[in-house]
Amino acid sequence: MKQTLDIYIRARYPLLWVVTPEEARALKEIDELAQDQRKRLMYWSATLGLENPAMPGRHDSSKRDPLSLLSLIIEDKEACIWVLRDFHPFLKDHNVIRRLRETAASLESSNKTIILLGPVLKIPPELEKEITVVDFDLPNAAQLEQKLNSIIERSHRHEQVEVTLDKRQRTRLVQACLGLTETEAANAIAKAIVQAGGQLNGDAIEAVTAEKQQIIRKSGLLEFYASQEQMAGVGGLATLKEWLRKRVRAFSEEARKFGLPEPKGILLVGVQGCGKSLVAKSVANSWRLPLLRLDVGRLFASLVGSSEENLRNAIKVAESIAPV
Repeated sequence: MKQTLDIYIRARYPLLWVVTPEEARALKEIDELAQDQRKRLMYWSATLGLENPAMPGRHDSSKRDPLSLLSLIIEDKEACIWVLRDFHPFLKDHNVIRRLRETAASLESSNKTIILLGPVLKIPPELEKEITVVDFDLPNAAQLEQKLNSIIERSHRHEQVEVTLDKRQRTRLVQACLGLTETEAANAIAKAIVQAGGQLNGDAIEAVTAEKQQIIRKSGLLEFYASQEQMAGVGGLATLKEWLRKRVRAFSEEARKFGLPEPKGILLVGVQGCGKSLVAKSVANSWRLPLLRLDVGRLFASLVGSSEENLRNAIKVAESIAPV
C-alpha cells in the first residue's frame, strides 16, 4: 500500500479511501510515507478531534465537527496529509457530502491530501468520481513471520515459554496465520501458548486455525467444518491418495523456493453417495487446512445486485484465510 499511496499523493489525488480494519498498521505506514515526503501529518477522529502524531497526547477537540474540519483543511496553506479515521458515518449527511466535494475541488491545485481510513467502504454516488480507493492488504507471510519472531523473542525475555517448533512447523504456523490481522495472529498464538501450558509447539497450528472460525462466523455466508475424517476411511481412489500424499509438500517453504506452485484445487465429480464430501473432509484434515462450505440458499437475496455482492464477500472471506 505504501508505494501505491506514494504515487497517488505525489500525483496530487485529493481524496483517497484506504480500506482496512488494521488502523494502527496503516497509520504506521502513512506516517513513514509522510516523513519520506517531508509533509506534515494530521489525524482526525470524531471523538478526539485533531491530533498531530509529532506531538502525541495532545488533541484539539474543538474540531470534532466534520464540517468545521473540512473548512479548516480548505483554509490551511501548508503541505499536509490529513487522515480522517472512521469518517464514513458522516457521509449520510448531504451537507458533509457537499462540503467534501468542495474540499476535493480546492485540493486539486494544492499540496494537500485527504485520506479516509476505515474498515468500511461506502461511497455516496456524489463522490464516486472524486474518491480513489486503496486496499490495504492483510499482512503477508514475511510480515507474519517477523511478528512470530518478535513474539518468541518477547516471550523468551519476559516469560518462561518453551518453543519447540521445528522449521516446518514454524512455516506451517505462519501459513495458518495468513488471513488474520497482526493483532489477531498475535492473540491466537498467545492463546495457543496458554493452552499448551507455556509451550509454543505444533499444536499452535490447530489453535490458529480454530481462531479463523471467528472470521467465517462473522461473514454469515460460509460455514467452517472442523473435520475429523481420515483418508484411511476413504475406500479406493488410490491415484488421488497418492497425489495428495505427494502434493502436501507443495505448501512448504522449500517447495516455494524451488518454484513448485501450491495446489489450486480438486474437482470431485460423481453420483450421490460416492464419497465426494468424505474426501473433501479427509483432505482438509490430513493437510490441516480449513474446510469451508458455501450455503447457496444464503447467497441469494431479493434485492437486485445483492447476490453478486454476497458472492464477492464470500470469495473475499475465503481468500483472506487462504490456503483453504
